[in-house]
Order: sequence, then C-alpha cells, then structure tokens
Amino acid sequence: MGIKAIDHWVIVAGELQRTLDFYARLGFTIAWEKRPGRPDMATIRITDAQKINVHAPDAPGRPDYLGARQPTVGGADFCLEWQGTVDEVLALLKRNDIVPEAGPGPRTCARGTATSVYFLDPDDNLVELTVYDR
Repeated sequence: MGIKAIDHWVIVAGELQRTLDFYARLGFTIAWEKRPGRPDMATIRITDAQKINVHAPDAPGRPDYLGARQPTVGGADFCLEWQGTVDEVLALLKRNDIVPEAGPGPRTCARGTATSVYFLDPDDNLVELTVYDR
C-alpha cells in the first residue's frame, strides 16, 4: 500500500477565533499558513508532520473553495493519541471546564486497545484523546 500516514484533515469552524483559542488552551500550537493567491489559513499543529486545517465559516461558500461537498460546522469526529496518562487528559479537561462526553474507557484504536476520553469542541466536533497502555 502506498499510504504512509495522515498528513492533515479539515474542520469548519462556526467562529474561527473561538475554535482556535479552544485548541490553544488544550496545548496545541496555532499557526497561520501563507498560501500564494489565496487567503492565509489557520492550522492546529499536532506534530511537525500533522495538522488540522481550520476553515472559517464562510470558506465553503467561496467560488474557489476546494473541499468536501457538504462541509458542516460540527461534522468532524476524530481521535488523537495522547502521549501522557489518562489522568493527565482528565486534568487538562477539568482545567478548561470541559466535561467529557464519554470515558475514560477501552476502545479499539488504530494500534489496538487503548483508553479513550471523548469531548466536544466549541463547534460540537467530537474529539477523542486516547492513551495506549505502556
């Protein structure tokens, strides 16, 4: 198979700055990418090689928009691997007044069984933070 890894995916924010601030509070780096001939784009950096592009709510209505046919605010559901412990995930959420939707509990993830905690971002995207047993 030729696929090596996930490079990026896209979410549409209901209110761009609110969404970026939320992810920044969770420890992500927010960057603005310069795109020649197109508006700068906000990104949530996961690693040096992985990111989430964040489109403003008006982006899908632009004539030059290249994206999903029916992009919607709150239409994403994704899982990110947490490097620390489940207790650290819970403490991070509590510090940011985020109530988990589910978990912690066992889930089958890409590399096998892990312990996951689910929560919603400000746009109602479902975010899963998962911790693999060491």
